[in-house]
Amino acid sequence: MKKLQIILLFLLSTAIYSQKNPFVGLKYDTIVMYDFSGGKESDISIITDKGKLSETVNQQVILDEKTSKQLSLKLGSKLSYGTGTASCFDPHLGFVYYLKGKVVAHVSVCLQCNRLRSSVTIPAQKQGKTGNGDEAYYLLDGMSDSFKQYLNNLVIKYKFSHPL
Repeated sequence: MKKLQIILLFLLSTAIYSQKNPFVGLKYDTIVMYDFSGGKESDISIITDKGKLSETVNQQVILDEKTSKQLSLKLGSKLSYGTGTASCFDPHLGFVYYLKGKVVAHVSVCLQCNRLRSSVTIPAQKQGKTGNGDEAYYLLDGMSDSFKQYLNNLVIKYKFSHPL
């Protein structure tokens, strides 16, 4: 009976954390966490439309392997989303995945409005679909309280600006 419980727990956790998670299979060697001044007056993303790092970076930290794996699991997990958002999107937190010094993916986060934008589609964000075809949109693409708290803890740990 105990073996069956372990197997079921493993299957459930695998389904939750790896279900179409684009970050789990991503080939990278480094994730850098950036504190930057995003928003209306500057770059709206940690990586600009020209593929360059935002000029408004204030601080950066290379994430250790454990934190990189946790972040990647959480970014793609359905449990990390499912709430509403505000409309400001003035991001100050960015994560860039690098492979041999080249950007392979990036995520910009605004903890204030509960929204993140990723260079790769995150299927787990697509919750609360309303409408059909070209008129479809998702109401609940905001970060869950637990995911937002996880990111805020990283902001506090590394003494970045704009903690909650």
